[in-house]
Amino acid sequence: MNRILSIKNPEDIIEEFKKIGVTSQGIDSMYPKAGFIALKLKNIKTGAANIIKQNMLSLGGDAAVARGVVNGKVDRSDVIILGTIKNINNLIKKLSYQKIFEIPEICKSIEHLLKLETNQKERFINARGHILPLNRTLIMGILNVSPDSFYDGGRYTTVNTALMQIEKMINEGADIIDIGGQSTRPYAKKISIEEELSRVMPVIEKVIEKFYIPFSIDTYKSEIAKTALNAGVHIVNDISGLRFDKKMAPTIAQYPDVPLIIMHIKGTPRNMQDNPSYEDVIEEILEYFTDSIKIAINSGIKEENIIIDPGIGFGKRLEDNVKIINKISEFRCLGKPILLGCSNKSFIGKILKVEKDQRLEGTLAANAYAILNGVNIIRVHEVAEHKKLLQMLDYLKKG
Repeated sequence: MNRILSIKNPEDIIEEFKKIGVTSQGIDSMYPKAGFIALKLKNIKTGAANIIKQNMLSLGGDAAVARGVVNGKVDRSDVIILGTIKNINNLIKKLSYQKIFEIPEICKSIEHLLKLETNQKERFINARGHILPLNRTLIMGILNVSPDSFYDGGRYTTVNTALMQIEKMINEGADIIDIGGQSTRPYAKKISIEEELSRVMPVIEKVIEKFYIPFSIDTYKSEIAKTALNAGVHIVNDISGLRFDKKMAPTIAQYPDVPLIIMHIKGTPRNMQDNPSYEDVIEEILEYFTDSIKIAINSGIKEENIIIDPGIGFGKRLEDNVKIINKISEFRCLGKPILLGCSNKSFIGKILKVEKDQRLEGTLAANAYAILNGVNIIRVHEVAEHKKLLQMLDYLKKG
């Protein structure tokens, strides 16, 4: 029966081509015509914006520009390019002859974004010899050994209870375990380095000896990170995006095979929920990440070791959290694996009008949406339920 095809990703259209017997040469020729893209460029000179718009119109696409670009009443404008992959590749070819209005730099940026969108090479994270593939979604299990964490505070404050929970999460399918000793819930009190070490190190020393799985240390303090890394921890998870402790980036750089998770936060845990606001939450987080990535690279951290986390609930309103998840695919422009931590958080409670122990279904729904839109790692309390979610999504995606 005649129908409109459901094309969710490049593999879908290639599979449909093969079903009707298209040649390999035909697939290579037609695939670029199938993928529609809306590509946003920031702060482009008016002359370049006009050139882009006119060229896209001539190629069968279009480009949205600010009012005032056509008559030259503004100096610069953001530009949204609308077209297929083929349209935009042809735009790059046409622009390659232009050397004015910063157009060579614009071409490089467009080529980079297209490469991120269409590159199907298998990627992975190397966490001190643990190879974590990114061709599937990874599960990071949460282990809080603090007495005041928002969801499970006080449950795993002894070594025995912590070890039992870690073993349970590993058996349920966790790929990474994230251990934290400082609560970062809203208005949480900051504890001393000595107290944080006394909470996390007895557990870390035991788990590194007992389990063969990557462990991350959830801390924004360089001394905690260094002590944990020297004990064998594999990943550092910094909620401050390298902003709270200037020694954090150079400390991690001393360990060349250690991945770093850079999270966005507005303010500090003590004040982050005191009326946070954004003009454009996605744009502001992207700018924050760009600066944090520069801090990391300038300190000697390898670019391929960086993971980003938009920081659900960390200085965000309900509408900000929803928009981040809704637009999560836009963070792919940075070319870094994306981690999402929305497990049982208050925005889910506000939407569903339930308490923290009744937010599993909302968490599963949010994570499912994010996974289908390109998230690489989900940070969760309930591992078993999310493992089943991933198995079901994988089955459905394979058809």
